[in-house]
Amino acid sequence: MAFITSASAAPHDYVVEWEQGPNNVRKPKRTIHINGGSDVINKRTLITPRGVVTEVTEKDIEDLKKDPLFLFHLNNGFLEISGTEKEANKAEKDLEKDKSSQITPDDYENGNEKKEIRKSTRKPKAKKQ
Repeated sequence: MAFITSASAAPHDYVVEWEQGPNNVRKPKRTIHINGGSDVINKRTLITPRGVVTEVTEKDIEDLKKDPLFLFHLNNGFLEISGTEKEANKAEKDLEKDKSSQITPDDYENGNEKKEIRKSTRKPKAKKQ
């Protein structure tokens, strides 16, 4: 068994096998689901983990390494492959934060928002009279 740690706010289904469907349209035959939800605040708690771990087989790892989208996520620091659960838990701290994730209490320093997550707001247009 191996573990994939994800820092993504959303889960991903990577298609690793295709089959020919009607009218020569390819359709997914086999997908591998990688859990998401890192830094997502839910109704139960405001404290969220740095990453979400998914257990996969060694064959799944081989198949995922052939998928361009998986490699893109892996090379950009949103995913990490670990051989043991202990390594997966350690990897959580080293992953990049998904910029689309919710702002959590950890994103604030001394009551102020961190600069890298501050969002600019537009002023509303004045109504014509």
